[in-house]
Amino acid sequence: MVTIKDIAQAANVSTSTVSRVISGNPRISIQTREKVKAAMKSFNYQPNRAARTLATKQSNTIGIIQKSASIEDSQNPFVLDVLSGIFSKCKNHGYATISTTKCQRIEIELEVQEMIHYHSVDGFIVLYSKKNDPIVDILKSHAMPYVIIGKPLTDDGIIHIDNDNVSASQSLTRYLIDKGHNKFLFVAETGNYEVLKDRIAGHLNAIEQTDSVTDIVYFAKNRHYIRSFFQDLIEHCTLPTVVITSDTLLNHLILSIFYELKLHIPTDIQTATFNDSYLNAFASPPQTTVDIYPKLLGETAAESAINIIQGHNILDFYKLIPTTIIERESTTTIQEV
Repeated sequence: MVTIKDIAQAANVSTSTVSRVISGNPRISIQTREKVKAAMKSFNYQPNRAARTLATKQSNTIGIIQKSASIEDSQNPFVLDVLSGIFSKCKNHGYATISTTKCQRIEIELEVQEMIHYHSVDGFIVLYSKKNDPIVDILKSHAMPYVIIGKPLTDDGIIHIDNDNVSASQSLTRYLIDKGHNKFLFVAETGNYEVLKDRIAGHLNAIEQTDSVTDIVYFAKNRHYIRSFFQDLIEHCTLPTVVITSDTLLNHLILSIFYELKLHIPTDIQTATFNDSYLNAFASPPQTTVDIYPKLLGETAAESAINIIQGHNILDFYKLIPTTIIERESTTTIQEV
């Protein structure tokens, strides 16, 4: 049976150095790390994480807390891209990941409590920001290291990785106003999440500075209800000139409804949304979006979580990732008649 001692001898390093490489210690040089990994590969050596966890109470695993593991949420391009960033950064540092898998809040709470109780993780990344969240209370009560992807709600020294969603939404709305739009509809998914509040706030800030008008509506992803809503707008000749959706999946649901209702984009109505992905680029027509760089959000969150777990000094507790408007065929300049 191959042991750490065998790996150390093959790589001509100490056993403690091998242990540090396995644990992802960033103080090990790239050259040494690659030499140890090459020796591990030649022996086909796989570290016994379970035994290590029992001995050290450290799992070298980071828990990921999602707001829900429903099909709608787990297949959301934003979530997939954020997770991709987390996975790649954790792997580079020798950390594994484990995610919550439940849909109901009480079940997610139980999952998190079990991870903590069985020392399954060394820290957490929370993929959302929400007021009065009982899951965050659980993390605090157990003094667990954690990072939040989202807006800080209290001044409690927790690292937050976020975009400036107020500014991003304000910029998108101003861009559309400059295109000639003055009658807006902002469609948001239901839920008391800070990102929705900020995007609506930014939209309203831009609207209030002009003579434009807007309506804010909240929808669960209920196709029948949304279709009825737009059917009613058509019948009463009260369609807006542009619809902004708070989320890519909501945007695509509305695009399919517009197709059924024979509303043509961008001639009959125009559309824009948040979080760029291949779905937006290959939609019909391609969608104007605000790119929020979700993979970078995930990478930055993972890097920050690892730094906390390893006891590094933290200087920046609120890290903002930039945003960019990507203009596509779903929005064009409105021609004056």
